[in-house]
Amino acid sequence: MIEAIQVTKTFNGRRVLNRLSLRISKGETLVIIGRSGCGKSVFLKHMIGLMRPDEGQIVVDGVNVAGLSIKEINRLRMRFGMLFQAAALFDSMTVGENVGFNLIEHTDLSEGAIHDRVEEALELVGLKGIQDLKPSELSGGMKKRVALARAICMRPEILLYDEPTTGLDPIMADAINDLIIEMHDKLKVTSVVVTHDMVSAYKIATRIAMMYQGQIIQVGTPDQIRHSQDPVVRQFITGSAAGPITDVNFKSLKGGSSE
Repeated sequence: MIEAIQVTKTFNGRRVLNRLSLRISKGETLVIIGRSGCGKSVFLKHMIGLMRPDEGQIVVDGVNVAGLSIKEINRLRMRFGMLFQAAALFDSMTVGENVGFNLIEHTDLSEGAIHDRVEEALELVGLKGIQDLKPSELSGGMKKRVALARAICMRPEILLYDEPTTGLDPIMADAINDLIIEMHDKLKVTSVVVTHDMVSAYKIATRIAMMYQGQIIQVGTPDQIRHSQDPVVRQFITGSAAGPITDVNFKSLKGGSSE
Protein backbone atom coordinates (compact mmCIF):
# COMPACT_ATOMS: atom_id res chain seq x y z
CA MET A 1 0.00 0.00 0.00
CA ILE A 2 2.91 2.35 0.80
CA GLU A 3 6.42 2.11 -0.58
CA ALA A 4 9.47 4.25 0.11
CA ILE A 5 12.02 4.02 -2.70
CA GLN A 6 15.54 5.32 -2.06
CA VAL A 7 14.24 8.30 -0.06
CA THR A 8 16.88 10.88 0.89
CA LYS A 9 16.40 14.02 3.00
CA THR A 10 19.09 16.41 4.22
CA PHE A 11 18.79 19.26 6.75
CA ASN A 12 21.63 21.78 7.12
CA GLY A 13 24.13 19.35 5.64
CA ARG A 14 23.01 16.43 7.82
CA ARG A 15 21.51 13.50 5.94
CA VAL A 16 18.55 12.35 8.03
CA LEU A 17 17.10 9.87 5.52
CA ASN A 18 19.75 8.09 3.47
CA ARG A 19 18.33 6.26 0.45
CA LEU A 20 15.72 4.65 2.70
CA SER A 21 13.55 1.91 1.19
CA LEU A 22 10.59 0.17 2.81
CA ARG A 23 7.35 -1.53 1.77
CA ILE A 24 4.21 -1.41 3.93
CA SER A 25 1.47 -3.90 3.14
CA LYS A 26 -2.24 -3.16 3.27
CA GLY A 27 -3.81 -4.07 6.61
CA GLU A 28 -0.60 -4.56 8.59
CA THR A 29 0.69 -2.72 11.64
CA LEU A 30 4.28 -1.80 10.87
CA VAL A 31 6.30 -0.43 13.78
CA ILE A 32 9.42 1.59 13.01
CA ILE A 33 11.94 1.59 15.86
CA GLY A 34 15.13 3.56 16.34
CA ARG A 35 16.77 6.13 18.56
CA SER A 36 15.25 9.53 19.20
CA GLY A 37 16.23 11.90 16.40
CA CYS A 38 17.05 9.15 13.90
CA GLY A 39 14.46 10.32 11.35
CA LYS A 40 11.37 8.27 12.20
CA SER A 41 9.02 11.25 12.48
CA VAL A 42 10.59 12.86 9.40
CA PHE A 43 9.73 9.70 7.47
CA LEU A 44 6.09 9.88 8.62
CA LYS A 45 5.86 13.49 7.43
CA HIS A 46 7.08 12.40 4.01
CA MET A 47 4.25 9.84 3.81
CA ILE A 48 1.57 12.50 4.07
CA GLY A 49 3.35 15.12 2.00
CA LEU A 50 4.30 17.50 4.81
CA MET A 51 7.87 17.08 3.56
CA ARG A 52 9.21 16.18 0.13
CA PRO A 53 12.31 14.06 -0.40
CA ASP A 54 15.45 15.49 -1.91
CA GLU A 55 15.72 12.24 -3.85
CA GLY A 56 13.58 9.12 -4.17
CA GLN A 57 9.85 8.52 -3.97
CA ILE A 58 7.05 7.84 -1.51
CA VAL A 59 4.39 5.85 -3.37
CA VAL A 60 0.88 5.39 -1.94
CA ASP A 61 -1.32 3.00 -3.92
CA GLY A 62 0.84 3.54 -7.00
CA VAL A 63 0.91 7.35 -6.75
CA ASN A 64 4.16 9.26 -6.12
CA VAL A 65 3.30 11.68 -3.30
CA ALA A 66 6.13 14.08 -4.19
CA GLY A 67 4.69 14.52 -7.67
CA LEU A 68 1.29 15.74 -6.48
CA SER A 69 0.01 19.30 -6.44
CA ILE A 70 -1.01 20.90 -3.14
CA LYS A 71 -4.68 20.23 -3.94
CA GLU A 72 -3.94 16.58 -4.73
CA ILE A 73 -1.87 16.17 -1.56
CA ASN A 74 -4.73 17.58 0.52
CA ARG A 75 -7.05 15.04 -1.10
CA LEU A 76 -4.56 12.25 -0.36
CA ARG A 77 -4.29 13.30 3.28
CA MET A 78 -8.01 12.63 3.71
CA ARG A 79 -7.08 8.95 3.51
CA PHE A 80 -4.73 9.32 6.50
CA GLY A 81 -5.27 9.85 10.19
CA MET A 82 -2.33 10.90 12.34
CA LEU A 83 -1.74 10.80 16.07
CA PHE A 84 0.96 13.38 16.80
CA GLN A 85 3.51 12.86 19.56
CA ALA A 86 2.24 15.70 21.75
CA ALA A 87 -1.44 15.14 20.77
CA ALA A 88 -1.49 18.62 19.10
CA LEU A 89 -4.97 19.53 20.31
CA PHE A 90 -6.26 23.09 19.93
CA ASP A 91 -6.35 24.52 23.46
CA SER A 92 -9.07 27.06 22.64
CA MET A 93 -11.45 24.41 21.33
CA THR A 94 -13.56 21.87 23.17
CA VAL A 95 -12.88 18.15 22.83
CA GLY A 96 -15.81 17.83 20.43
CA GLU A 97 -14.55 20.68 18.25
CA ASN A 98 -11.08 19.15 18.19
CA VAL A 99 -12.32 15.71 17.20
CA GLY A 100 -14.65 17.06 14.53
CA PHE A 101 -12.24 19.67 13.19
CA ASN A 102 -11.39 17.92 9.91
CA LEU A 103 -15.04 17.08 9.27
CA ILE A 104 -15.99 20.74 9.72
CA GLU A 105 -13.14 21.97 7.52
CA HIS A 106 -13.18 19.38 4.73
CA THR A 107 -16.67 17.92 4.40
CA ASP A 108 -20.21 19.08 3.76
CA LEU A 109 -21.69 16.98 6.57
CA SER A 110 -24.46 18.57 8.61
CA GLU A 111 -23.89 19.69 12.18
CA GLY A 112 -25.92 16.73 13.41
CA ALA A 113 -23.96 14.22 11.33
CA ILE A 114 -20.66 15.65 12.58
CA HIS A 115 -21.90 15.45 16.17
CA ASP A 116 -22.78 11.78 15.67
CA ARG A 117 -19.37 11.00 14.12
CA VAL A 118 -17.60 12.77 16.99
CA GLU A 119 -19.61 10.79 19.55
CA GLU A 120 -18.84 7.55 17.70
CA ALA A 121 -15.09 8.30 17.61
CA LEU A 122 -14.94 9.24 21.29
CA GLU A 123 -16.85 6.11 22.25
CA LEU A 124 -14.37 3.99 20.28
CA VAL A 125 -11.50 5.36 22.40
CA GLY A 126 -13.44 5.04 25.66
CA LEU A 127 -14.20 8.72 26.22
CA LYS A 128 -17.93 9.00 25.66
CA GLY A 129 -19.59 12.18 26.96
CA ILE A 130 -16.59 14.54 27.28
CA GLN A 131 -17.26 16.66 24.19
CA ASP A 132 -17.65 19.89 26.16
CA LEU A 133 -14.38 19.65 28.10
CA LYS A 134 -11.27 21.63 27.14
CA PRO A 135 -7.86 19.98 26.63
CA SER A 136 -6.59 21.70 29.79
CA GLU A 137 -9.08 19.62 31.78
CA LEU A 138 -7.69 16.31 30.50
CA SER A 139 -4.89 14.06 31.68
CA GLY A 140 -2.02 13.16 29.34
CA GLY A 141 -3.57 9.80 28.54
CA MET A 142 -6.95 11.35 27.82
CA LYS A 143 -5.34 13.89 25.46
CA LYS A 144 -3.73 11.03 23.52
CA ARG A 145 -7.09 9.28 23.23
CA VAL A 146 -8.85 12.46 22.10
CA ALA A 147 -6.13 12.92 19.47
CA LEU A 148 -6.71 9.34 18.35
CA ALA A 149 -10.46 10.00 18.15
CA ARG A 150 -9.71 12.98 15.90
CA ALA A 151 -7.45 10.77 13.75
CA ILE A 152 -10.16 8.15 13.20
CA CYS A 153 -13.12 10.55 12.88
CA MET A 154 -12.51 10.89 9.12
CA ARG A 155 -12.60 7.07 8.84
CA PRO A 156 -9.13 6.88 7.28
CA GLU A 157 -7.57 3.93 5.48
CA ILE A 158 -4.14 4.55 7.02
CA LEU A 159 -3.33 5.53 10.61
CA LEU A 160 0.05 7.03 11.51
CA TYR A 161 1.20 7.12 15.13
CA ASP A 162 4.14 9.29 16.20
CA GLU A 163 5.50 8.02 19.55
CA PRO A 164 2.01 7.20 20.91
CA THR A 165 3.20 6.09 24.39
CA THR A 166 5.78 8.83 25.05
CA GLY A 167 5.19 10.66 28.33
CA LEU A 168 2.68 8.13 29.67
CA ASP A 169 3.00 5.88 32.70
CA PRO A 170 3.27 2.11 31.97
CA ILE A 171 -0.41 1.42 32.67
CA MET A 172 -1.71 4.20 30.42
CA ALA A 173 0.89 3.28 27.78
CA ASP A 174 -0.46 -0.26 27.73
CA ALA A 175 -4.00 1.10 27.43
CA ILE A 176 -2.90 3.07 24.35
CA ASN A 177 -1.29 -0.10 22.95
CA ASP A 178 -4.59 -1.93 23.39
CA LEU A 179 -6.38 0.94 21.61
CA ILE A 180 -4.00 0.74 18.65
CA ILE A 181 -4.72 -2.99 18.34
CA GLU A 182 -8.46 -2.38 18.71
CA MET A 183 -8.46 0.35 16.04
CA HIS A 184 -6.61 -1.98 13.68
CA ASP A 185 -9.02 -4.86 14.28
CA LYS A 186 -12.25 -2.82 14.24
CA LEU A 187 -11.47 -0.37 11.45
CA LYS A 188 -9.31 -2.69 9.28
CA VAL A 189 -6.80 0.10 8.73
CA THR A 190 -3.15 -0.01 7.75
CA SER A 191 -1.12 1.32 10.68
CA VAL A 192 2.40 2.75 10.84
CA VAL A 193 3.79 3.41 14.31
CA VAL A 194 7.11 5.06 15.15
CA THR A 195 8.45 4.43 18.64
CA HIS A 196 11.48 3.62 20.74
CA ASP A 197 9.27 1.77 23.25
CA MET A 198 10.07 -1.91 22.73
CA VAL A 199 7.28 -3.11 25.03
CA SER A 200 4.82 -1.33 22.76
CA ALA A 201 6.55 -2.49 19.57
CA TYR A 202 6.46 -6.16 20.49
CA LYS A 203 2.80 -5.98 21.52
CA ILE A 204 1.23 -4.14 18.59
CA ALA A 205 3.38 -4.93 15.56
CA THR A 206 2.72 -7.22 12.64
CA ARG A 207 6.27 -6.38 11.56
CA ILE A 208 9.04 -4.23 13.03
CA ALA A 209 11.54 -2.18 11.00
CA MET A 210 14.77 -0.90 12.57
CA MET A 211 15.96 2.53 11.40
CA TYR A 212 19.62 3.44 11.80
CA GLN A 213 21.69 6.18 10.15
CA GLY A 214 18.79 7.10 7.90
CA GLN A 215 18.18 3.59 6.56
CA ILE A 216 16.04 0.56 7.38
CA ILE A 217 18.63 -2.03 8.37
CA GLN A 218 16.31 -4.92 9.30
CA VAL A 219 12.62 -5.81 8.99
CA GLY A 220 10.94 -8.80 10.59
CA THR A 221 8.19 -10.10 12.82
CA PRO A 222 8.40 -9.20 16.52
CA ASP A 223 9.87 -12.62 17.24
CA GLN A 224 12.49 -12.26 14.49
CA ILE A 225 13.54 -8.84 15.79
CA ARG A 226 13.59 -10.10 19.38
CA HIS A 227 16.10 -12.78 18.34
CA SER A 228 18.06 -10.68 15.83
CA GLN A 229 21.81 -11.21 15.77
CA ASP A 230 22.50 -7.83 14.14
CA PRO A 231 24.66 -5.98 16.71
CA VAL A 232 22.93 -2.62 16.12
CA VAL A 233 19.47 -4.12 16.50
CA ARG A 234 20.53 -6.09 19.58
CA GLN A 235 21.99 -3.04 21.28
CA PHE A 236 18.82 -1.03 20.67
CA ILE A 237 16.29 -3.64 21.74
CA THR A 238 18.25 -4.49 24.91
CA GLY A 239 18.93 -0.84 25.73
CA SER A 240 22.66 -1.37 26.23
CA ALA A 241 25.05 1.61 26.37
CA ALA A 242 27.82 -0.60 24.98
CA GLY A 243 27.74 -1.45 21.29
CA PRO A 244 28.10 -0.08 17.76
CA ILE A 245 25.50 2.68 18.28
CA THR A 246 27.56 5.58 19.53
CA ASP A 247 26.62 8.90 21.08
CA VAL A 248 29.35 11.55 20.91
CA ASN A 249 27.97 13.55 23.83
CA PHE A 250 27.66 10.48 26.03
CA LYS A 251 31.22 9.37 25.20
CA SER A 252 32.59 12.85 25.90
CA LEU A 253 30.77 12.99 29.22
CA LYS A 254 32.03 9.55 30.17
CA GLY A 255 35.61 10.35 29.17
CA GLY A 256 35.61 13.73 30.93
CA SER A 257 34.21 12.48 34.22
CA SER A 258 36.39 13.04 37.28
CA GLU A 259 34.77 10.17 39.15
